Amino acid sequence: MPETGIMATFAQLPDLLRAHRRSLSGLLLLGLLGLAGMWSVQWVSDPHRFPLDVVEVKGEFRYLDKQNLQAAIAPHATGGFFTVDVDSVRAAAEALPWVHHAKVRRVWPATLRVQISEQKAVAGWNDGGYLNADGDAYFPLPGAAPEGLPQLAGPEGLSQRVLQQYRRVGPTIVKLGMQVTHLTMDGRRAWSLQLDNGVQLKLGRTRPWARLQRFVHAYPDVFAGRMANLKRVDMRYSNGFSVYWQQNDAGEVLAKRDT
Repeated sequence: MPETGIMATFAQLPDLLRAHRRSLSGLLLLGLLGLAGMWSVQWVSDPHRFPLDVVEVKGEFRYLDKQNLQAAIAPHATGGFFTVDVDSVRAAAEALPWVHHAKVRRVWPATLRVQISEQKAVAGWNDGGYLNADGDAYFPLPGAAPEGLPQLAGPEGLSQRVLQQYRRVGPTIVKLGMQVTHLTMDGRRAWSLQLDNGVQLKLGRTRPWARLQRFVHAYPDVFAGRMANLKRVDMRYSNGFSVYWQQNDAGEVLAKRDT
């Protein structure tokens, strides 16, 4: 190597050593920060250092048993303030049939707050179940329950469709001075309903809405003033219907053209 090259290398040596020391110092600092971070996580994760002293349950409860709710969330409301699994607590609360939504949050320094929204039933559903306003079905244990609800029934997974049809049919019947108390879609997807005076309407599978309109159009001439004697009306005809009176179960077929 030429003499000038060796002299240049020795001249640069202090700079290289300083850069090396800075690099080692940086790595050492990062290592210390990492250890400090790990120690801090372990420190705040210690449930004995930041314990949960209060599990606060809030909400307006009409049918939900608060003691059952507390028992359901208690196994999940464990650990410390920073380590409690709020998602697990929320899932445990929402697994109860009368719970619509649950919001769970930490409140410093030692409280876990659970805010409950109770289900609001708009109709009965199948055997012992209920529907909320979204048409979601839920099946609570026997106990306090809402009264005076319409009773809807249908295949599993079709509760929203049945509720939608009820909302369509109900106002039409109300205009006649009556109410729908039962609406059913059977396994064949055939529709039937019952009125508050006990009269049953069979609408079948095909064009049930059009068949109901046929009953509405025929009501003033055929049924008005005679509903107390009426038992059942079968609308499953192409252009007419069959009437079953209380005193005559043979059925009277009335052929009426659609209008």
